[in-house]
Amino acid sequence: MRHCIGFLIALFLSPSQVSAGHDTLALPTAERHLNQIVLAVSAGRVTQAGSMLQWLEGRIPDELQARRSLLLAELHMAQGDSQAAADALANIPAETSDQCRYAGIAGWLAYGHRDWNQAISMLAKSVEACPDDPGRWNLLGLALIQKNETTAALEAFDQALTVAPDNPSLLNNRALAYAYSGKTSAALADLERAVSMGNDTGIIANLSMMRANAGLDAPLEPLQDPQTQSAILAKAGDGARAADRHDVARAYYAQALLQSERFDKELWARATLQSAGPEIISEDRTITP
Repeated sequence: MRHCIGFLIALFLSPSQVSAGHDTLALPTAERHLNQIVLAVSAGRVTQAGSMLQWLEGRIPDELQARRSLLLAELHMAQGDSQAAADALANIPAETSDQCRYAGIAGWLAYGHRDWNQAISMLAKSVEACPDDPGRWNLLGLALIQKNETTAALEAFDQALTVAPDNPSLLNNRALAYAYSGKTSAALADLERAVSMGNDTGIIANLSMMRANAGLDAPLEPLQDPQTQSAILAKAGDGARAADRHDVARAYYAQALLQSERFDKELWARATLQSAGPEIISEDRTITP
């Protein structure tokens, strides 16, 4: 979700407040500032959120310190700094009442470390606490796929799509679960619907790969630039190869090489069937807790 928070930030950084020293803020005032930071992180304003959290250091009442640490961990997560997020999370009791955020961050960290059991355990707690967040269901589904628990993964993606039915990334990831379950028609339906929602090159490539794997012609977008077209053709080759249709795979790889603007040694190795291509469909983790 995106929120317009310019006025709130301006209010937060007013000179009369900044110059107030390091006196502990009254509880309602501190809660208001923390709510502003939640909006800033949600809107992707990580620099502003970081400045606001820094300003609050030493000013937050003790009963809100855990919430500040949670927000700090979320900020580091948004910045992709897993170590800093883990350090911030270590300052929070595991039995904190905000399991939605705490377990979501812990699950994200476990996923990054490929600790699938821990990721599933923590993300299950997170979605139980906040079932209306599609990002948490999405990451839970991806973790379940890693454990080959495709039935449970499909249930997770179904829950995510109940909340956000027109999200192409969620459709892409459910297609991945369908593909691993051997449900090719369902995977193709999700990918075709996702492609119809926008010109996402990665999803188009996944659809090409899945169609080739199913023995169908890979769809090509005539307006794609040559390098992108090459990547889509290469994915189609991977799909045909996974189905043991090696002659078709070589044809797709050859077209991909011709479209490529530079010599690609990895693609050449795939074209001569000397190296393995990627597995089925690429996941999309852009929807995160």
